[in-house]
Amino acid sequence: MAQETHQPTPKRGKKKIVLAIVLVLVVVGGVVGFLFYAPSNVQVSIRDPPQQPYDPSITAIFVTFTSIEIHSANAGDSSGWHTITLDKTVNLFTVLNASKILDKASLPAGKYTELRFNVSKVIVTRSGVNVTYTISSGFLKIPITGAGAQAYGALTVNVELDLSFKTSEILNNPTLTLNPVATAKVT
Repeated sequence: MAQETHQPTPKRGKKKIVLAIVLVLVVVGGVVGFLFYAPSNVQVSIRDPPQQPYDPSITAIFVTFTSIEIHSANAGDSSGWHTITLDKTVNLFTVLNASKILDKASLPAGKYTELRFNVSKVIVTRSGVNVTYTISSGFLKIPITGAGAQAYGALTVNVELDLSFKTSEILNNPTLTLNPVATAKVT
């Protein structure tokens, strides 16, 4: 008995190729959509790398943030701000050379270029006495160094805020206002 072989007709072969191409395009489109449009996580951590060691009479620096926000690239100054956290207090002496996560938020995928934080008060413990200071403007805007923070694909991006104060300004300051030294970078 002779065995029959079936050769695929040209139409059937073309259909399989078209189906394979469509399947590849759907998969690639899904991956690209996920990477560039899925919400991402951005977390803000804080560290205090003082330019010089603090005076031994200073034993704590409590900074109370009313909000910490991050800004979308290419958005206007009055828009494009996303809140990361509200009402956080941190003792900078607990983050002298190690960072601590303040909070994180789910944000739209995209590029973020600036941090803005509002500080309601700074309490410095000097020789066992708490002294309350204010930040001269009440809030600070800090550019994120490098190219900013690129958040995409449900990944977590860490932006580290380095925040410190000058000992001389703490000890010799009759107005009780401080000007922090701050930078922000992706770590």
